[in-house]
Amino acid sequence: MKKIFALLSIAFLFSCVSFQYVYYDQKDVLLKGIDMDDTLKIANMELEKGGNFSCLGLWVIRDQIINKEEAKIISDLYFKYIDTIKDEFDIWHLSWAISNFYRNGNEEIKTVLNDAYNDAVKRPEKLKQFKKIANELINGKKIYMGDIHSLGRYYAHTHIIVVGNPDYLQSIADYEKIKKKINKS
Repeated sequence: MKKIFALLSIAFLFSCVSFQYVYYDQKDVLLKGIDMDDTLKIANMELEKGGNFSCLGLWVIRDQIINKEEAKIISDLYFKYIDTIKDEFDIWHLSWAISNFYRNGNEEIKTVLNDAYNDAVKRPEKLKQFKKIANELINGKKIYMGDIHSLGRYYAHTHIIVVGNPDYLQSIADYEKIKKKINKS
């Protein structure tokens, strides 16, 4: 498991050099047929598991259209986990997710996410290593959307349920199969 984590970390760093999946228009990143209820369950499982990259389950759906019930779940997850996260990468990405959900949301979504957003926009101040980039992504004038790079895309494909789209999971059972394979390695 440690070898896989080390290899993924190195691959992640190299993939970040090429930001081939960055968009600034939400219509370019919307997924048709996303099962948000079950995808949020996967995001919750990842956060509950903890550790590096646990916040990415919310990060990969940060640009999708959500309803107020989903916004409430997202806000609750944010507040349940944000102060337990130690890694700056995860703090930055979870705060970025909240920022995008809020900034892309309608007034109803903004009302539900208001407290989480007000907290998220302050998080870059507390970072040491990623302060500048986190501040740009969370508080900048542009809303940075998309999978960003190859590993972001891979993570999205293995953590978002989009029924009928073979590039994504079809069920929570598919997610569990992937996790079992990784844990056996």
